[in-house]
Amino acid sequence: MGVYVNPGNARFAEDLNSFVYVDKSEMVAEVNTLAFTNKKCICVSRARRFGKTMMTNLLSAYYSKGCDSRALFQNLKLAKREGWDKHLNSVNVISVDLNEILGYCSRIGKVKKTIKILNDKIVEELRAQYPSVEIKKGEDLCEAIVRIHTQTNEVFVLIIDEYDVILREEEENSTLLHDYIVFLNSLFKGNAVGNAICLAYITGILPILRDKVQSKLNNFRQFTMLDPGRLAPYFGFTEEEMEEVCAKHGISIHECREMYDGYCFPGVEHIYNPNSVVEAIDKQIVCSYWTLTSASEAVTYYINADIEGIQDDIRSLIEGGQVALDANTYQNNVAKFATKDEVFTYLIHLGYLAYDSAAKTCRIPNKEIRQEWIRIMKNSTSFDKVREFIQAGVKLIAATERGDEATVAAALDEAHRRISSHLTFNLESSLQTAILQAYFYANQDYIIIPELPAGDGYADVAFIPTSYLHPAIIVELKREGDPQVAIDQIKSRNYAHVFARHPGKGVALVGISYDKGQNKHRCKIELVKEVSSIWK
Repeated sequence: MGVYVNPGNARFAEDLNSFVYVDKSEMVAEVNTLAFTNKKCICVSRARRFGKTMMTNLLSAYYSKGCDSRALFQNLKLAKREGWDKHLNSVNVISVDLNEILGYCSRIGKVKKTIKILNDKIVEELRAQYPSVEIKKGEDLCEAIVRIHTQTNEVFVLIIDEYDVILREEEENSTLLHDYIVFLNSLFKGNAVGNAICLAYITGILPILRDKVQSKLNNFRQFTMLDPGRLAPYFGFTEEEMEEVCAKHGISIHECREMYDGYCFPGVEHIYNPNSVVEAIDKQIVCSYWTLTSASEAVTYYINADIEGIQDDIRSLIEGGQVALDANTYQNNVAKFATKDEVFTYLIHLGYLAYDSAAKTCRIPNKEIRQEWIRIMKNSTSFDKVREFIQAGVKLIAATERGDEATVAAALDEAHRRISSHLTFNLESSLQTAILQAYFYANQDYIIIPELPAGDGYADVAFIPTSYLHPAIIVELKREGDPQVAIDQIKSRNYAHVFARHPGKGVALVGISYDKGQNKHRCKIELVKEVSSIWK
């Protein structure tokens, strides 16, 4: 076994021994239906930390000659399928983590020679494993593979993890980019090398649409964040897997749903970010573990320029809305983005947005990613519209928690004007929508529930805190009259009873009335430290 050639099963064994392991072994069966066919070239693109590398470890352990992986697979789901071991440890595997080799070349100051160094390392291992085949030192990898196949009739599985790292991070390095394109062309074009390869499996963050490499890899079948096809369940945790994992490790499935669920594909309605789930289980804290901030740098120019009104759409997304999207215009070239559709599609591939293929819309998938959006926008001086909107949301929550009635009323005036037309302005539903949008920032620390069954009726809007650092909030709406009437209704109908078990900072009773003649809101806030003191 070698580092790159037939690397064995050690990394897969480590994955199996991990504190949290979700069995995705059946993906091998899906890949086997494509291997040894004219559909043998596969590209899987997913956002970072969605399990791409673990899947390459799985495939290497399954196919790689020079090791025996039967014991590792015998208790997994794959082993329950008939004929599962047809190709078990029977094929030569060449497996490369391109990010790893690029990092190595960066450390030794030879980035421009990355492809030559990689080529020579793999060829040297092939020479050692096939001493009877005359392979010249430094020979092109493509020629070495063809030579081995011609003389031994053996075939290869090629696995490249992070295939697009050079395209993303070294785009200005013309020498390296040229060498890489030639390298790809030699491996994946031509009948001779094609006969020697029974499976090509590459992964990356971005799909193969970049014009510089499209002609080199146009024989690859793609499984993307937009269209994951049959591989959708194997990247990220499904709802069924999450229920098992949460029960086993004693963590709240409800908290995990709110924080990490939100990616959905045809046939798989719920996909959770696996890295965040594992971190939450390891630390026993459900919070944000999203650390990808590169997207803000990549699209800063387009958002700052407010291309096609993109900042208004971002504000709508942060509020919890959806934005119509034409993903077909995307060409995977950040330097040439011309429309907000291209920017948003790029962000879908990075995991910052989720895509609804039926409705053809995008949205922020979950609370974790919304927090990251807010963090980026709030701390930036570039996104004026969105930043001001977020700051207003922060101030509104603080004003409510300290009982600042004038500030709350003014914020609702602004929200009501923003979301209503002259035809809907005086509708009670319009007022409730205005409140939900004005308080959008509350979803960072609260679960917001309109029409919550409570006491002897339904609270118009309830804010359930997710920690004891904030008071609970009940909002009652009255279209006319004194907001004190709304406060009295909260008390008389025992709405606050729903928070009896919340021992935090009490409850804020918020009465809102709307004067349709003056288009003004009035607000009354009563802060109660002990919920039981207002029970009737």
